[in-house]
Order: sequence, then C-alpha cells, then structure tokens
Amino acid sequence: MKFSFGNKSNVEQSLDIVIPSNEIEEKVSAKLLSAQKDAKIKGFRKGKAPLDVVTKMYGPEIRQDVVYDSVSHKFQHLVEDKGLKIVSRPNLIPESMEQNKDIKFKATFEVYPEVKMSSLGRLNYTKPNCSIEEEDLEKTIVNLQKRMSKWEPAEAMSESGDQVKIDFVGKIDGEEFEGGTANDFLVEIGSKSMIEGFEEGLIGLKASEEKVLNLKFPEEYGKKELASKDVSFDVTVKEVSKPSLPELNEEFFKSTGIEVTSLEDYKKEVRSKLEEDLKNLLRNKTKQSVFDALSDNNDFEIPKAMIESEVENMRNDTARRMGMDPKEIDQELFPVSTFEEEASKRVKIGILLNKIIEDKDLKPDPEKVKEIIEERAASYKEPQQVINYFYSDEEQLKNIESISLEEQVVDILLREAKAKEETISYEECVNGQ
Repeated sequence: MKFSFGNKSNVEQSLDIVIPSNEIEEKVSAKLLSAQKDAKIKGFRKGKAPLDVVTKMYGPEIRQDVVYDSVSHKFQHLVEDKGLKIVSRPNLIPESMEQNKDIKFKATFEVYPEVKMSSLGRLNYTKPNCSIEEEDLEKTIVNLQKRMSKWEPAEAMSESGDQVKIDFVGKIDGEEFEGGTANDFLVEIGSKSMIEGFEEGLIGLKASEEKVLNLKFPEEYGKKELASKDVSFDVTVKEVSKPSLPELNEEFFKSTGIEVTSLEDYKKEVRSKLEEDLKNLLRNKTKQSVFDALSDNNDFEIPKAMIESEVENMRNDTARRMGMDPKEIDQELFPVSTFEEEASKRVKIGILLNKIIEDKDLKPDPEKVKEIIEERAASYKEPQQVINYFYSDEEQLKNIESISLEEQVVDILLREAKAKEETISYEECVNGQ
C-alpha cells in the first residue's frame, strides 16, 4: 500500500491503495462457501447447489463487496496509523480491478488544515465606545409607540413613516415578470422592506395618484434571474395612512412589558434595558473586529467539505426561522451561493479558535459555564429549574461549555491584541454603520 501525501499545507490529499490479489480471492472464496450453504437456487435444494453455480450467480456481486470493503478497511487503517484528521468522506476511485491481479485504488479526500498561528500581539482591532443620550431614549420610546400605533387614512401627501396601500406592476424590458405584480399591497415608507428607491419613490403622493418607479435590482438579490437588472414599476396609490400614536400612560407602559405608573419610571426602565442591550452589542462588535483581524492575519486553505457542511447548517437554520421544514428546502429560494461567503468565514474562524484552544490547552471554566447558564435562565419565571435542566442534559451542557471556551478565547484575544478605541453614536452602533 502506497501513501502519497504531498505538501502538508494542502487540505486535498490522496493515497494509492494496493491490495494483493490472493488476499481478495481468499475472502471471495470464503464468502462464496458461506453463500453456498444458504443459497436457494431453482432446481437445487437449499444449500445443495454446486459451488460453480453459486459462483456464477453471486460471484461478481460478492467480489465487488469484498473489494470495496477491503479498500475501505485499508484506508481507515492508514488514516489511524498516520494520525490524519479527515474532514470529508474519501472518494474511492478504482484503477485496476482485474481478477487474479492486485487491486489498485486511489482515494482522494480532505484533511483538517495545519495552521501556523501568527502572534496574537500583532493583531489590531477596533473597540467601539458608545453611550445612550437623551435623544436616543426619546427616539426609542417613539418607536415603541409606533409599534403600538393605529393606522388612520389621511388626505395628506405621503411622507416617511406613513403606510401606503398600492397596486403595482413590475416590468423588465417592457415585459411583466413573475412575482412583480400585486394589488392592495401595504408598504411602510422607511421600513426598507423593498428594493432601494421603491419606498422613497412613494413619498409625496396622495390616494388615486400614479407614478412610474425606474429602479434596479441589487446585485445580491435573492432571485438570480432578476439580480442587477433594470426594472420599472407602474404604481397606483390606493390609500395613505398615518400612524396615530398611543398616549404615554400606564396602559401603554404595561403593553410594552414594563409595569410602572409614571413616565419618569418608564424612561428609567427603558434606559436600563437599552444599556444592557448596548453592552452586549458593543461586546459583539468588538468580538467581530478581533475575529476579522485574526482571520486577515492567518491564511490557510479551508476544506471544501467543512464549508459545504456549514452552508447546509445555515440553510437549515434559515428555513426553520421561516417556519419551513428543512427537508423541503427550495433550492432556488435558498441557493448555496447565498451562504458560501459567510460559511467560509465561520469555518475559518472556528479553525483558528480551535487552534488557540489547543495551543493554550484551554478547558471549560466551570465559573464561566455557570455564569452563562444563570444569565440564560434569568429571563424565565423559574430560573433554578432552567439551571437544573442545563446541568442535567449532557448535550445542552456541552453546548454551553463550547460557548464558554469561545468566550475564554475572546478574552485572550482582547487582552493580547492591540485595541484602537472609536467613539460612535448609538444609532451607528445599533444600525451597524
């Protein structure tokens, strides 16, 4: 058996497997004798058919099974012997399968990449700073009011924040296209739920007015056949509605999940929740910045099999969030290309984090695990029951331990890498600008 490993930095590898013919023929003979004992062949009693008849009927199938079984066992033995980390199923390609001659196969596969980590001290990341101003608090409360608002038809011209009921017909090169037409369609101007320019084009219109919107589908539009194409929409406004904001009273406070009686107390509670959310948001932004720096400073080949696996996970998660059965995923609705770039980033970061965990010989910190579990349980009515559940369920506990390990790595990165502080507004922080 010959093993060709090539450059160790390559994740795509192959090996040549040669199995002596006598080894194969011995196993085939043994299996044919075993099959003869149980063979039910027309014209013979069970187990009494001559061996040559059994061989003629079952020989080719048995031989093929023996060959592939032997090749698979040889491959697994070599993988274990060489200590290889295989990340894909091997593609076993027959090169010679002639009877009474040595069997020759080529196995191609991918291995876990060898990573030479650059010094963490050379990394530079951005640490955003942000605080909640009074204006931010007021905007948040107005947005909460808008969520609870009632839409009332108005004679005035439409403006940002209004809801417009429209009929529209979309055309590409003068021809209507599938999915480009709708009646009594509700659009909230400023919601960014439509392609760029559509909502802005509805500003300044009244009921019964018509307008043609000449736009362009974005390059990364969900439907590939429409991406980057020029499109026109013939729009007819049916109704313009403006939001009627609810009063800031105890009933409203309660409807947003805050049990207070005064506006002053309500603002304190909202600010407290915003500050908690902001703390997590800043942590995540900082973490993403240091992850980007880690990725940019460490180049290596990423196994395609790992990317494909992550793409599949992302597609399934997206389907579940939309209330769909992942088994019934529409390939056109969730094209693989939509997830490939992000999947590649996730896999690369995962490999780098694992490398740091190995190099630092990190183990899950019981205190960190406890902190994460208690934090998750805090939002439930019976926190202790949730805590007990996490500790009693092995799979859930392993998930939390994995999260704690990642957090330990993040702490190391933030401590060893160089931070550049940057002050941003609350709006920039929340909107990801």
